[in-house]
Amino acid sequence: MPTPAERDTVLVVGSTTPSPHGQDQLTRLAAQARARGLRLVGADTARALEAGVWRMPADVTLPLEYADPDACRKFAAAHPGVAAVVTVKEGCVLAVAHLARAFEVAGNDPEAVRTVRTKDLCRAVLAEAGFPQPGFAVAAGREEAARFLAATEGPWIVKPRDGMGSAGVSLVRARSELEAVVAQLERPFLVEEFVEGAEYSAEGVMVGGKPRILALTAKRTGAGFVETGHRTPAPLDAVTAAAARDAVAGAVTATGLTHGVLHAEFWVTPAGAIVLGEIHARPGGDFIHALVEETHPGFELYGTLLDDLLGRPVPEPPVSRGAAGADFLVLGPGRVASVTGWEALTTDPALVAAYLSVREGDVLTEVASSADRHGVLVATGPDLAAVDATLSAAKARLDVRLTDVGEAP
Repeated sequence: MPTPAERDTVLVVGSTTPSPHGQDQLTRLAAQARARGLRLVGADTARALEAGVWRMPADVTLPLEYADPDACRKFAAAHPGVAAVVTVKEGCVLAVAHLARAFEVAGNDPEAVRTVRTKDLCRAVLAEAGFPQPGFAVAAGREEAARFLAATEGPWIVKPRDGMGSAGVSLVRARSELEAVVAQLERPFLVEEFVEGAEYSAEGVMVGGKPRILALTAKRTGAGFVETGHRTPAPLDAVTAAAARDAVAGAVTATGLTHGVLHAEFWVTPAGAIVLGEIHARPGGDFIHALVEETHPGFELYGTLLDDLLGRPVPEPPVSRGAAGADFLVLGPGRVASVTGWEALTTDPALVAAYLSVREGDVLTEVASSADRHGVLVATGPDLAAVDATLSAAKARLDVRLTDVGEAP
């Protein structure tokens, strides 16, 4: 175990990122860690470090092939004295569990993390614990998937077992569509019954080994289930919101997770039932972390995480107040002929954040995953109506003109 003199070092795995919401998360994490007098060590793959991708401000940044458990063990042996290990990235959560074990500090059981990262294993655990789940099957190819479709009523969802960002997720309405969808996926993959209902997520943090649910967020999606917007607090009645919070807390406990920030997805069916979706041992992406902090004035999400991991007192979070939202810009396809109105938005005091990833001359293709979206606007307000109005007005001031790819710019 670290000595008292060493209890000020925090290792952040996956400390580089090109995404605006990832940069915002790591910036907030760094600021909240430094406010607690902590030393920050960033770590990422040699490839990421050599690529010159944005890095979290840290005292030192080191190479780490975190996908390799043996490399994690060797890293821990070579760099003793780490008191806590954290990440904001889905692809790093298993490495964080292995590293915490190697450093002998607080962290999740790697098997619990592996369970929530593998969608079918998580569904099986939740179903066994008594939580409603859609029927599902792991398929090695079209034949196995076809047998599942033949035994169930559609529509169906076909997706990777451990994907993220809506990449590779397809809705299959007819059995004749299956072959084309399956051809795009690595084996094995997951096929499951489609759940009818509005989509939401719950945001929280583990404190003392128990989930503390902080907020419920409403999700907006576009083509291919790519998320296009989020609103906090979710517009749910008090009874449904309480049921969702209880269900998520119970589900997280059932998976065996004990530490970290959490993000759990769920549906509310037309009949009012709560059906749990994916559970993640990391913060929600898409600036959801900012929505949580902005609606809890003075609350520090990452500071709470660090206090819990380090065994420090964790105060109750402030009462939620106001509302916040994020809208993503989905453009194209086509060639960007001109962009007007953006500079004014970047300095608009009504916006918490504003990012645009396209410029004149860029060729845009269809948006197939979260990584393909073209920008984001984040706003707060006294209520959801005010947030909607602010974001709508901001988008109306932005004019991105597109032409056919074959046309001259």
